[in-house]
Amino acid sequence: MDITVRGKHLDVPEAIEERARQKLARLEHYLPLLKDGTCEVDLTHEKAKEPDRRFIAHVTVSAHGVHLQAQEHAGHLEAAVDQVAQVLSRQARREKDRLYARGRREPKEAAAQMAEAPEEPETPSKVVKVKRFAVKPMTVAEAQEQIEALGHAFFVFHHADADQVAVLYRRNTGDYGLIVPELP
Repeated sequence: MDITVRGKHLDVPEAIEERARQKLARLEHYLPLLKDGTCEVDLTHEKAKEPDRRFIAHVTVSAHGVHLQAQEHAGHLEAAVDQVAQVLSRQARREKDRLYARGRREPKEAAAQMAEAPEEPETPSKVVKVKRFAVKPMTVAEAQEQIEALGHAFFVFHHADADQVAVLYRRNTGDYGLIVPELP
């Protein structure tokens, strides 16, 4: 596999470049067809408030119709490379299982699936569950308490200050975002 390592806003040390090449070369173990592929590694240093998110490793692997891509943040360049290699190895294993499972089907079973497949494009999925709940007016602080208590990623509530429905959601950084719709 042809591995290209680039650095954005930093000079990539030889040890890190060698570590990335060694870790990513293991992907060929899971998917042998990656031997003829290309792998682009972009290592970035950014000024971030959280010290454990300053280094970013973004990797794209392409070969014979297989495309794998991952991006990880870490406090050290080595950790970012290790984490992105772990994510890509899981993706490669999943892709290998998918490819080999396709070949293991019985010929009659595969032909039957082809015959059953509709020729027109699929219609969008339908709504299978509707959840209704009473919404009481509350402040953003109260909504934050609710989202923490429930352990959900978002919470729909009636914003008492704006007198309308709003959505509070947890961001990847751990902070919160608030969506307040505006009608035209």
